[in-house]
Parts: sequence; C-alpha cells; structure tokens
Amino acid sequence: MAQPLYVTSLDMGQAGKHNVIIVVTENDSVYAIDADNPGAGPLWQRSYVDPANGITTAPDTSNAMGGQVGISSTPVIDANTGVLYFVTAISNNGVVQQWLRAVDVRTGKDAGAGSMQIQASVPGDGKGSVNGQIPFDPTVENQRAGLTEVNGSILVAWGSFSDWGVYHGWLMAFDPKTLALQAVFNPTTQYQAIDPANGPSDHGGGGSFWQAGAAPAVDANGNIYLNAANGSFNANSGGNNYGDTLLKLKLNGSSFQIEDWFTPSSEACMDVEDLELGSGGVALIPTDFTNGSKYAIALSKEGRLFMLNTDTLGKFNAGGPDQIAQEFMIGEQSCSDPSPIDTEGPGWNRLYGNLSYWNGNIYAGASSLALKQYQFQNGLLNPTPVATSPTTYGLRGANTVVSAHGNQSGIVWAYEKTTTGQGILHAYDATSVSTELWNSMMDSTRDALGEGIGFSTPVVVNGRVIVTYDTRVGIFGLLQ
Repeated sequence: MAQPLYVTSLDMGQAGKHNVIIVVTENDSVYAIDADNPGAGPLWQRSYVDPANGITTAPDTSNAMGGQVGISSTPVIDANTGVLYFVTAISNNGVVQQWLRAVDVRTGKDAGAGSMQIQASVPGDGKGSVNGQIPFDPTVENQRAGLTEVNGSILVAWGSFSDWGVYHGWLMAFDPKTLALQAVFNPTTQYQAIDPANGPSDHGGGGSFWQAGAAPAVDANGNIYLNAANGSFNANSGGNNYGDTLLKLKLNGSSFQIEDWFTPSSEACMDVEDLELGSGGVALIPTDFTNGSKYAIALSKEGRLFMLNTDTLGKFNAGGPDQIAQEFMIGEQSCSDPSPIDTEGPGWNRLYGNLSYWNGNIYAGASSLALKQYQFQNGLLNPTPVATSPTTYGLRGANTVVSAHGNQSGIVWAYEKTTTGQGILHAYDATSVSTELWNSMMDSTRDALGEGIGFSTPVVVNGRVIVTYDTRVGIFGLLQ
C-alpha cells in the first residue's frame, strides 16, 4: 500500500553502486530492488515476522486492509545518514504491537537503536481515557500517513482502521539515532457531551491523521501541516478537540504547539456524513503564480477544494463563509444537511490524497469523475477547469504526480484502481489533460497491471515510472 522509494547510484559497498527501489509490504517485509535488473531478486530483504516464535502480522480486525496489517505507510530515508525509517504492526503471540524501525538503506541491517516499540499517552478525559490519561492503542491506530522529517526528528502519524473502535489521531516525533519518543500530539483529548455524530469515537475522540497515505507537509520554517479527519470539534469555543481541522503545528523540543488552524463551517455535516477533511493531505503551493501569497491546498471527501493563506489559516466561522482565500467544489454534490445520506459509492465524488501542481496548474481527480485541471489566474484559481481527462476514475479517484523539464514537457501520471479492481496507469499532456498520451491498457498484453491498490501513487525518476499493484512492482520506461 505504501509508495515505493527510489535511491539513485546508491553505494552498496562490495555490491557496487545501484539504482535502488525500496518497497515495503503488508507482510512486514522490506525489499531493496535493483531498478535496472528487477528480475534478479532483491539486493537485500528484511522480514519482521517469525511464525515459529509466534510473531506474525497484525490481524485485520476491521477488514479494512485486505486481510493483514504490516507496513502500511510510506517510509522516509534520511538523505544525510542513509537510514530508512518505517513502522511495522505485528502480533507477538497474540498481542498486537507497533514498532518504529531503522535500517541502513545500503545493507538492510539495523541502524542505531534499530527498533523501538510505540508506547505513548496524553492527558485528557476524552474517549478511552483511563485515570486522566488517553493511552495509544496499537490495535485500533492505523499508521497510514507517510513518514517525514522535521528539524532532525522523525514524524509519524496515525489514524483509524476505517472508523473501527475507539481511536484518536496521533502525531509523534522520535529521535533518529535512539528512536526515543520526543513529543506527542493528540487532536481530540476532551470529553464532549454534545457531538453531531454518535459513533464509538465521538464525544471526545476521532480526528485521525491518515490523509489517504499522504505524509504531513513541512514548510521552510519547520511548520507542520496535516488534516485531522472526522471527530469531535470544540476548538471554536476554547476546547481541545480539532476534528475535521487543518492544523499548523510546530515541534518545540518535547511538545507540539498549535500555531494556527482551520475548520470548515460545514464541519457538523461533514462529520455526520463521513465527508471528512482528513481524506487528503496538504499541498504547499509555490508562489510563482500566487502574487506572492503562500497558499496551502487541502481536499475533502465532500469533493471540495480549500485554499488557505498559511500566514492566517482562518480558524472557524459558524454559518460561513469560511475565512480563507478560496474554496470551490471539484465534485458535483455538496454536504448541506446533517442528516443521513449515502456518500459512499459512485453517487459521490470524493477526493483523496494530494493534488498535484505544475507551472500554475492544479490537477485533481475525484472519484467517479474525470481528472480536472485548474489554472491560477490573477493570483487565485479559476474554479472552472481548463481541461478534463477523457477518463472517468473509480471509487478512489486518481492519484497523480507530474514529471517535466522545468516548465516544459510536462506529463501528468495518474494511477487508478477501477471499479472492477484493475490497476491502470495513465499519462496526460500536463498543458491540457484532455490529451491522453498513453495508458497501460493500450497494449494490455505488454503493459497491463494486475489488481490495483487504493490510493497508490506512482514514482517518476530517471526516465522511469514505478507503480505497485497486487504483489508486484511495475517499472515503465521509454520503448527502445
């Protein structure tokens, strides 16, 4: 489920230099693959299961992960040290545990401390509180958001297994050498008597950080941006609950400080109808087409785009309008009434993951719609798309990346899992996505993928496009 990582010309000692693809799996395995000779077998491999001694992958109690839970999020590689960091979920003789791991990307052997079990708690009287503390529960917390670094610390975020159990969002910072826990943040720590929704984690819970796999965004000043999903919200009245909220945080030594935040005025409806803000990450936009304004763009399951000035995020304005730079619908339905409606399936245009940016253009692929291209004009986005793809995407929409030579030769690469389960990779002209250049089904005998992976994101590097599907990694390049 995680995005592959690519390391160019990695010096692996006696094995020489290789272009390396790092892949992690739900079977708690890590592989280093030679990108130039992938069929030769792994350059190294690590497995964190040992069935003979009772160590297996964690059970998929929620049935949200396809049968087992192992390594679900995209790892991070420290470019200076060459250490690869990731989180494994295991069952240790029936006890579910989560561990932060660190290995040398050149050898696969432990780096520094090697492993640290995830254990944490925060003060609060919200859901799951015991004697004034809310403990981290590894059985219900899904480590889905990608890992990243800020000011020399490793950031790890957790969400839920498809809203199963009493869960919270968690963000933790770890020392990269010792893997010691440095700081913990939980966005829903306070009991809340009145809550629009009434699930197992409402009334003082929820607010997961999952973002369809997207990692927290970090700006040049070390500010951290991430979206909390459905959950209790009372920050507008001085409380500590930030469900459906874009948070701007700062890691200050042993704690995370809230610098600013934004919650849509339709938060209550979004919470009840599972149209959360947290289904996508935060994209920090260059200022070349924004008249110098520093914008962050977030997406929601409702199918709405939110563009905010990172200097003043806007907080909450009851009844609306939201006090932000811009917002508009990419989808074709909107949440207007907090009463039960069906928002899952082809009748709703949800957005997941991150949108892509290139040369003043934004690309967003909502579920059951075509990929849409928007352009900056006079410092803001024109809410009318300048182009749409000839393809309509499945229930998880299109995850995109852009390759280009500066502001020339742009290609939008879009990955989809179709309604039948097929994985398909598409390539569009980035100047107008109405022109499809290629897709993996044009010559299915040569290029077809197997079963697709929801929210999978391609990697484009050195003239190759790398995708994951079923149990495989596909590497596409120019035809010779």
